[in-house]
Amino acid sequence: MQSNNPILTRVEVSSDYAQPMTVQGAIQKSVLLTVIAAVVGVALFFYTFLTGNGSLAYAGAMVGAIGGFIIALVATFKPNLARVLAIPYALFEGAFLGGISVIFQLKFPGVPLQALLATFVTTLVMFGLYRFRIIRATEKFKSIVMSATIAIAIVFVVQFIMRMAFGSSIPFLFETSALGIGFAAFVAVIASLNLILDFDLIENGAAQNAPKSMEWLCGIALLATLVWMYFSFLRLLGMLQDD
Repeated sequence: MQSNNPILTRVEVSSDYAQPMTVQGAIQKSVLLTVIAAVVGVALFFYTFLTGNGSLAYAGAMVGAIGGFIIALVATFKPNLARVLAIPYALFEGAFLGGISVIFQLKFPGVPLQALLATFVTTLVMFGLYRFRIIRATEKFKSIVMSATIAIAIVFVVQFIMRMAFGSSIPFLFETSALGIGFAAFVAVIASLNLILDFDLIENGAAQNAPKSMEWLCGIALLATLVWMYFSFLRLLGMLQDD
């Protein structure tokens, strides 16, 4: 079984007819992890504003991003640990969400709320498109979205290294320009299309009687996509406001 997700790229599972995963179970786990991340994010967001501790926002965003990434990688290669790692992953993602939201709110007032609304609406639309088979997760579709996702990941890794090591940036792509806005829009679209792959992962996992622990891994995958979508909309809307 294959997932094409920016973090969860490939998971091999064995059938478990005694206690297999279910679609309902995966949805419940996904909702639980999303709620945990949202609560932590909102708490950090308001606490930072009440205390005026801007450095806490940067620390939360950095620690949350790095911690979440590491946990997601471990869960990907050790799916049996997903049950233990899922809650900590949601906590790290919540810290990232809260921190990055404060950073954008200070620079672009109102953008975090707009990005949240865009993420919510897009999720509903993508679910509807998948549910009614308007968009199908064919092998060609998976290949295209996964290739684009990998390419985007490489670009962001290069940007991160350049920023940390040299204090510079990839020309044009991360600037408020026509090319920069176009790239941000492209990233938001690819992030949204990854939802189709996550829905397919859940459905196929249940159909193939994947182990019960796979429900937690599906939850991690879906939360990763939602956070990526939100961040993508933050960047895009911030650029549009700054344009």
